[in-house]
Amino acid sequence: MVKLSRFTHIFELGEAVALYHSLRMKPVYLSRDTFESLQAWLASSFSADFDTAPDSIKDELLHLKKWKILSNNEDEDDKVLEFIKSRIPEPAISVCYMILSEQCNLACKYCFLGNNDPGKRKHFNLQNMSIETADKAVEYFIKQLHISGLDFEKEKPVVIFYGGEPLVNYTALVHIAEKLIVLKEADRCLKNLEMSMVTNGLLLDDEKILKLKELGVGIAISIDGFTEQENEMRVDRNGNIVFNKILEKITRCKELGINISLSVTLSEETIKNKDNIIKLINEYCIKAFGFNIMMSSDIFVLPDSYNEAAAQFIIDEFVELRKLGIYEDRMIRKLDSFAKAQVYYSDCAATSGGQIVIAPNGEVGICHGCLYDKKYFVSDVNDDDFDCKKDKNYIEWSQLTPVNHDECLDCPALGICGGGCPLNAMYLKEGNTIHSIDTRFCSHAKKTLDFLVNDLYRVMQERNN
Repeated sequence: MVKLSRFTHIFELGEAVALYHSLRMKPVYLSRDTFESLQAWLASSFSADFDTAPDSIKDELLHLKKWKILSNNEDEDDKVLEFIKSRIPEPAISVCYMILSEQCNLACKYCFLGNNDPGKRKHFNLQNMSIETADKAVEYFIKQLHISGLDFEKEKPVVIFYGGEPLVNYTALVHIAEKLIVLKEADRCLKNLEMSMVTNGLLLDDEKILKLKELGVGIAISIDGFTEQENEMRVDRNGNIVFNKILEKITRCKELGINISLSVTLSEETIKNKDNIIKLINEYCIKAFGFNIMMSSDIFVLPDSYNEAAAQFIIDEFVELRKLGIYEDRMIRKLDSFAKAQVYYSDCAATSGGQIVIAPNGEVGICHGCLYDKKYFVSDVNDDDFDCKKDKNYIEWSQLTPVNHDECLDCPALGICGGGCPLNAMYLKEGNTIHSIDTRFCSHAKKTLDFLVNDLYRVMQERNN
């Protein structure tokens, strides 16, 4: 019998219906009448084979069969899932977080690293990364790039200067960047190297801003919105809101003609007014940015209502910003997966087994969220034999994709999700592990897919008209 795949999901579009296979990822749009005819045929005794279908729906059936939405093979779904799982990438390092300092001049109330928690903060290294360790870190990263065997004509190795606050150790930042620039000329694996820095911006001055531009280090400044109220959780160690000081630094970058990006944490206040982000972007001529959905922790718990509201906020902003030719990074990753009909296995370089995090003391880990306790830090810069492809921890993390979670298989957003944050999943409920589901991310993935299916239909209708 011909039947709908278990991975098929139906989207109501008013006068039309979209049928979508969550792993083949090509929506097929049917008129309401055609869909009703299809349902009637599937429910009849004549649906034993595609050849018995009425002529009025045969063309549509060909598309539905092509994208596995309909099948008369009992094991079709198992074969599709097995094929998708066989394509899960093995660990391959392409991203390096250089933690120049674990110390931070802020104590944001939602900090997922733990800088807002005195108990965790006392575990952070007081000593910044030395020049000696920085040299070893660079050599270690390059060696891992070679071991990974990536196609460096296409792939872009990425170095992200991070903290704590990376500008606390500006000297090491400049040293590493200059060293990589020299090595880039001699080592093909660095041909398309990108360098960036995530900073709260408070330690920026004219000299540093211009030097970073000279070095080709992109500046991403963290901020929570356009008003002081939206930034009320971004505070220094004394609890003072630092919003106006950050704006001064953003203003100076603009005056110096430096293009910066914004890393916008979506506080509960931020998502109440979508117009404020537009004002921020327009006033400071921002061309690139990304939204960060806040994470829960053992000391910072978000209400369930936040997840839905934040997911809708990102979509609403995407609609407005694309009118300006600006595309937010989080949405564009899912849009790219949807447009190419390619399963998006991981939304994080850590859960793809694709990044290393090098602490100031030279320890090497998988996720920068584990800095305070160094859990999942599995090597160090003196380890000449480390190979992420053989490391059990990297292999484990590389398998944390939704297609390996039984509870995710019936989700319509299975193919575009990429999964959330394993650390956030651990904190959501007592007894959770990195293998638990980051339900915060479920709302974002499902709402995004619903938007993409509807938006594609809108585009098609406009073209037809």
